Amino acid sequence: MIRIGRKLALFALLLAAIVGREAAAQSSPDVEATVSQSTIYTGERIEFNIEISGDFTNVTRPEIPEIPGFRLLSSTPSTSRSFNFINGRTSTSYTYTYYMVAEREGNFRIPAVPVTIDSKSYRTNTIDVRIVDRNTSANSPGASSRPEIFLRLEVDEQNPVPGQQLIADVVLYFRDNLEVNNYTPVPGWKAEGFWKEELANQGRARAESSILDGVRYRRASLLQFALFPTKSGELSISPYEIAVEVRSSSSRNDPFSSFFGGFGTNQRQVELRSDPVTLEVRELPSGGEHFSGAVGDFSFNRSASTREVMVGESIEIETTVSGTGNIPLLSKPEYPVPDGLEVYAPEENASISRNNRRISGTKIFTDVLVARSPGTYTIPETTLSYFHPSEDRYITRTLPAIPLTVRRNPDAVTPAPENGALSVQPVTGLANWSSPGSGSMIGTWWFWSGITLPLLLLAVGYWQKSYRERMSSDMNFARSVRAGEKAAARLEEAVTRAEEGAIKEAYHMLQKALTGFVGDRLGLPEAGLSNQQYLSALQEEEVNEELIQNMRLLLDKCATISYAPNTTSEYLKSHVELAKSTLEKLKKEL
Repeated sequence: MIRIGRKLALFALLLAAIVGREAAAQSSPDVEATVSQSTIYTGERIEFNIEISGDFTNVTRPEIPEIPGFRLLSSTPSTSRSFNFINGRTSTSYTYTYYMVAEREGNFRIPAVPVTIDSKSYRTNTIDVRIVDRNTSANSPGASSRPEIFLRLEVDEQNPVPGQQLIADVVLYFRDNLEVNNYTPVPGWKAEGFWKEELANQGRARAESSILDGVRYRRASLLQFALFPTKSGELSISPYEIAVEVRSSSSRNDPFSSFFGGFGTNQRQVELRSDPVTLEVRELPSGGEHFSGAVGDFSFNRSASTREVMVGESIEIETTVSGTGNIPLLSKPEYPVPDGLEVYAPEENASISRNNRRISGTKIFTDVLVARSPGTYTIPETTLSYFHPSEDRYITRTLPAIPLTVRRNPDAVTPAPENGALSVQPVTGLANWSSPGSGSMIGTWWFWSGITLPLLLLAVGYWQKSYRERMSSDMNFARSVRAGEKAAARLEEAVTRAEEGAIKEAYHMLQKALTGFVGDRLGLPEAGLSNQQYLSALQEEEVNEELIQNMRLLLDKCATISYAPNTTSEYLKSHVELAKSTLEKLKKEL
């Protein structure tokens, strides 16, 4: 009996150990973290997977902490789930997949991620990864270390002067085994320290063959910009960023070739970022005594609508500047106007071309002069200079003097009779005498009208004169007054350009209408500011946040819309209507 009891006890202990081991196995699910690849280039996208397997009832979605060197695209993962039934036991498997983009080079460790399963806390394993800088590899001398695809910002001049036109090309390099399906610029490129103009792109970018260190690449110029430095010294053109959809045929021996661990043909998205470009902007040389601010190759002309007028009539003096260079930044050449001619605020009309990889065009400045006194006047000769970068010197041009004759208007004053006699006839006949009434003139309406009307007319005349003088002398005031009119004209031109099929030019005009209105109202510089600076100026004026959001939306659309393939004129008109509504509300707040 004793031996049987001992055997039963041993059997019970063995059974308890087996059951306890199974229970422990069932209560301890496996948690494992993996990545699709451990060595990647900057801008590449990888998968970070957390797999939970075992016998469990409930699992809480993992919260991913900040991972050094990476940017998490979304905190919401894609989820897959599977069930297995083996030898009478149920096994569950959850996989959470997160997508991350490598942002900076270095060796990094993905930390352990906490996971809650059936109210118990578990942690994943850590993973070591290496991020290789794409641009550093692209510029390295070894052909084998170059990436399959990279982006460069190529500038045609390294030592410009302020105001000189530079051409910056956004160039994509990629291997023959890659096919680029499309690309999307990342909005927000500011190019601080430069006035920026996007040049017209002639259809789809074309790839040409290029050899770099013995390796054949395809080179495609995606976008072109005209940049104008606004000051001298060392300036850095900020990196340009795009997102590219590429298709490739991967290789088992290439650690960078596959995103998702498969082989054969695959498609992926890559975020590319060019290196910043540093320029040494030299100062303009001395000797520009009559320098007008023009840098490029220009011609100047001045003409009058008429040379002979009568008092009260107007004369239009047109100054025309044509050529290639920083013509969007030019202001009206100044010249003195003789006394006796009243000057009204000038008008400005521009026709700018962004074709043929350059900014060129014509600006016409019109001064309206009103003759106030008869006599002979002369608009004096004016000397202007502009800097020619290719010749590295100032070129002087002279606007000729314009003589004007102002005659008295014969209809302004009724002439007296030639014989000098007064046209007065005596009154004959009986005289009727009457006694004056006891009423006083002070109580009559015509007495007070005779006093107040001249004073009122004098006040109106003084206000008109002050207004005109301020419009001609205070440029900020004149800009503020005409801000709404200029913006409305630009919006109409945007609609016209869109109806003609020039969608990119239409959105460029819409952007000028918005920023021009804010700049004119707040007295900001007419050029050289980024969209964010205009928005910051509105915030400083404590403008309604909804209006600021509308402006931000419209400016972002203007910055990115030219890359949308299916944009229509109707789509632009909806943005124009939003711009009109926003500007009407801004008029009341600025």
